[in-house]
Amino acid sequence: MAQPYHPDPGVSEVNVLTATAGHLHQLLDSGRTTSVDLVKLYLDQISKHNHDGMKLNAINAVVPLDVLLEQANALDVERKKSGPRSPLHGIPITLKDFFLTPSFGLETTCGSYALEGLTASEDSAIAVALRDAGCIVIGLANLSEWGNCKGSNLTAGWSAVGGQTQTPYVKDGVDSDDQWLGHSASGSSSGSAVGTTAGFAAFSIGSESDGSIVQPAVRAALYSIKGTVGDVNMKGSMSGGAGFDSAGPLAKSVEDCADVMEVLLPGRDFRSHLTKSWSGLHIAYLDYKTSQFADWICKATPEFDDEHERAMINAMKKIDNLGGKVSYNAPLLMPDAIMEKYGTAKIGALLTHDLAFTFKRFFALFNNPELKSAQDLVDFNNEHANLELPPDHPSQSVLESAAKDTLSHEKYTQDLEYLRKSYRAAVERCFEETGADVIMASGESYLTSIASGAGYPIASVPLGFSSYNGRPHRMEILARNGEEEKMLRVMFAWEASFPEARRPPLLLVEWEKATGPDL
Repeated sequence: MAQPYHPDPGVSEVNVLTATAGHLHQLLDSGRTTSVDLVKLYLDQISKHNHDGMKLNAINAVVPLDVLLEQANALDVERKKSGPRSPLHGIPITLKDFFLTPSFGLETTCGSYALEGLTASEDSAIAVALRDAGCIVIGLANLSEWGNCKGSNLTAGWSAVGGQTQTPYVKDGVDSDDQWLGHSASGSSSGSAVGTTAGFAAFSIGSESDGSIVQPAVRAALYSIKGTVGDVNMKGSMSGGAGFDSAGPLAKSVEDCADVMEVLLPGRDFRSHLTKSWSGLHIAYLDYKTSQFADWICKATPEFDDEHERAMINAMKKIDNLGGKVSYNAPLLMPDAIMEKYGTAKIGALLTHDLAFTFKRFFALFNNPELKSAQDLVDFNNEHANLELPPDHPSQSVLESAAKDTLSHEKYTQDLEYLRKSYRAAVERCFEETGADVIMASGESYLTSIASGAGYPIASVPLGFSSYNGRPHRMEILARNGEEEKMLRVMFAWEASFPEARRPPLLLVEWEKATGPDL
């Protein structure tokens, strides 16, 4: 892990807890800082608070310093000679430890010792696209191991390699009695969210099948987007473009999200949709109580829930007053009701089959002929149980189910196609009855599962902070497939209307004040 570095005084304008990529771009263009200085600054923050300081455990691997400084210097020189490649030129970022990065000097593990020391044969398409845009990938972020595809009742943000990612917003960290969403950083892109809000990078790229970007993002008071399934190139990631997975940014500003999406979905102009006006925007709002997670996912906490619901209703009223239109109690079937009405397959069964063939394809990209299937991974974990199956995280039930998968790929394809149609029919009914542009709901709701089933994009915006435990709360935004532009317009208007919803972690701010700048 990186040791403390002391950047030149010229970088003193940068507060890593608040700096957006857009702000850094301005400083770089004006010559008030350099990418070399930014790299040193972010590495210093990682060194202070990843495994020391607040012990956030948000980063699994960092690129060697000499490699980073050489890359940063080259980008500084290029900026002076020919200008920036994109608004993200020279900006230090992280990727979820889910994307292959062998030529970057990083060893992708997905949080598992099974991949430790192995070499992959190719870089992920996303990593290459971001590098081509001028980004500096400084490290890989911790995650719920295998993207939360390992076992049941595992704490969100835990991996064998990275340990337990901790939220910097809630005092005393993870509550062992509420393992998934309650007090945790949420998952599976846990380290991406925590690292971004803790100043380890300007932004991060996460992946999501069902909530794995948007839920940890707003647990960290960030903005985020999961792109339309199938539109973002997932080649070279653990999912490899499976039926429910996509990727997107976790960032401190909507502008940063738009700039990243222009890299991930080339040829589309997202920035032109960033207007602060609510005029002409129509939102379908889901009732909190009918769309809220079941207790087994996130234990109901009246002290949090009541305050969160009031904040959402007040936000909707403010949007109404600012020229937008809100349809309350929007008619959207929840997943169980969709399955009952249309007779769809269970998403869990399809995800299990996804895993079975995904592992075969992913393992083929590594130089270990003994690791070929989900069963091989199950066997590895059993043989290294002291590392992979410790007493507090003993389950690999999801992997075991994938290893026993017997669903034919033909049947899987048929069931997935019908499930897509069914979920989209439910969403379209909501849009048609309300006339809305997007659907918004609590971040504690099943909207992520609706987006997953439909293959639609979903985004999140911060809303405020609970007086119960300081945990951020938020809302999520769903649009039709390929309509990221509408989500970004809503997000930008939201950012202008609710600037107080985004703030750095007070626990981390207070830590820095108490320890002084030279720790």
